[in-house]
Amino acid sequence: MIMKQTINDKTIKELEEIFLNLGFQKFRVKQVFRQIHVNKINDFSKMTDLSKDMREKLDQIFYFPKIKILKEFKSNLDKTKKYLFELDDKNIIEAVFMEYNNRNTICISSQVGCKMGCKFCASTKNGLERSLLASEIIEEIYLLERENSDINNIVVMGIGEPLDNFSNIEKFIKIITDDNGRNLSHRAITISTVGLVDKIYKLADLGYDINLAVSLHYAFDKKRMEYMPSAKKYKIKDIVKACDYYFEKTKRRISYEYVVIDGVNNLKEDIDKLEKLFKGKNIHINLIPLNPIEEFKYSKTKSNVMDQFQKKLSTRGLNATIRRSMGSDIDASCGQLRNNYAR
Repeated sequence: MIMKQTINDKTIKELEEIFLNLGFQKFRVKQVFRQIHVNKINDFSKMTDLSKDMREKLDQIFYFPKIKILKEFKSNLDKTKKYLFELDDKNIIEAVFMEYNNRNTICISSQVGCKMGCKFCASTKNGLERSLLASEIIEEIYLLERENSDINNIVVMGIGEPLDNFSNIEKFIKIITDDNGRNLSHRAITISTVGLVDKIYKLADLGYDINLAVSLHYAFDKKRMEYMPSAKKYKIKDIVKACDYYFEKTKRRISYEYVVIDGVNNLKEDIDKLEKLFKGKNIHINLIPLNPIEEFKYSKTKSNVMDQFQKKLSTRGLNATIRRSMGSDIDASCGQLRNNYAR
């Protein structure tokens, strides 16, 4: 019995080797690749430019991962949609589709759950179930496009730590940017990380000029370790050093994500330390109001607190802005929709 394998995570080179071994003509490789990654077809029977015999052979050897929409939440304020997706194994992930100024951005998950343990994040509540395969990440994107319209930007900032799933993230980037298929620009992709130092260096050395967003959230290691267990292994100075290397290799400005928790990480000492860390560097500090979850005692950060902190950072010569809130009427912390559904 032939063990079926996924097809939408095969590179042109991998597909060519398999097709030639099957006796298919070489030109069929790009033909099928385009059907999958340009037309976003995930059913061989719909590839009508192929012979029936070839479609049947492909169906015997390959399969497409199936992702089911469990729930869709539509904002009444803007064109944001949030989704709960069910995978083949019944695990659940989240994704978001955002339309702003005629540009479409999606926020996708890279894992089922997360093991990083950040106390203010709902995604990590039940730990890590498993990492998503490259085929699932790609299908997650194409499902969002089929349901909506083509996207301009991908942000890998949903459930999971992308750099903890490095091989599948690398594979998905290689395929989604292939000019024989979806041909998305590297610069249209943003990868988020809590700061896995070794993986930041590894990502830089791939030579992709993708955007990097680092979940910093605290200016001091002591505070960071209290709320982010990964900080026990990765010190801030080492993260910044790795990010400086990333900038040197890619020329892409680093974005440091900073969830503002009033009275915890927006004090004068925090401002002083952030100035010391970043003044003179080509970086951006993305300020995010805390979105409370049951397990974290702090309340949502008020807009005046956000404004004051942003102004204080700006007067120190730091490039800091407050993240625009999309779909705030259906807002939930990353992972909260999944957790609520699982109850």
